[in-house]
Amino acid sequence: MTLMQLEYIMEIYHCGSMNKAAQNLFVSQSAISTAIKELEEELGISIFVRSNRGISLTEEGQEFIAKIHPLLQQAKEVSLFYSGKNGPINNRLYISTQRYPFCAKAFVEFLKKQNDPFFRYGFKECPMGKVIEEVHNGKSDLGIIFLSDITEVFLSKLFDSKNLIFHEMKRLRPHVFMNKEHPMAQKQEISLVELKNYPFVIFSKKEESSLNFSEEAVLSQNIEYSQIIYVNDRATAYNIIAHTTAISTGSGVLPEGYYDPRISAIPLAAPVCDMCIGWISRKEERLSKKAKEFVEILEDQIKKY
Repeated sequence: MTLMQLEYIMEIYHCGSMNKAAQNLFVSQSAISTAIKELEEELGISIFVRSNRGISLTEEGQEFIAKIHPLLQQAKEVSLFYSGKNGPINNRLYISTQRYPFCAKAFVEFLKKQNDPFFRYGFKECPMGKVIEEVHNGKSDLGIIFLSDITEVFLSKLFDSKNLIFHEMKRLRPHVFMNKEHPMAQKQEISLVELKNYPFVIFSKKEESSLNFSEEAVLSQNIEYSQIIYVNDRATAYNIIAHTTAISTGSGVLPEGYYDPRISAIPLAAPVCDMCIGWISRKEERLSKKAKEFVEILEDQIKKY
């Protein structure tokens, strides 16, 4: 079985005619017919039914088309990616980030500026440990995370061991997220002790048990929560906070249009560790033009707060 045979079959399927498929592929009809016959004999199946009305798929053929379609798509992806014709390698960018709405906004602003005929961009929200591994393994070009005074030493050693470098953007006072009708919603600041009185929403992190990897800004503090709600995505967290007295913590950077308007963010009162927001990349590896473009947009976003 060859890729060429699979392409022949798919073209016949799309055209509904072996003659038309041969014309589109610039090969003879006899060449296509021979290739299909050899494949059918090799696999022991009948793919097409030939009649005076044209050509159609058998039941086995329908199943075969479903199986080869993703293979042909992947082959096309590989060909496009490594082809120098459209320069796709220069038009790719993969980002991993902890669940920050300002990162989503930066990515959208980045997309608005793109007008390339071919590109491959990816944006993934995941736990801190996953962000670090994605960048370390080369699956992402850069990752956005935060450090605190408590976790900075541990994470700095981890970055060194994985040949990563952290680029600080800004230090921010952590905020408490709550719905606008919450009993604490009118406060100017909220103390750490007050957090214990309400259910605390936490992004679950099966990959890491250490608090050094927590996404919630105050989990590294010496506080015990009696009520904890585990979630996996921002939308669920927002809905829970918007409809209950549950709270959570984070950077407080909530760009308009990228968070639930029913939620407000109130700064935590001292003493509390600041959040150091930044991005990580692989050492001794220059950022691509697209990565630099995204970082500039991201830094502009965070500097507004």
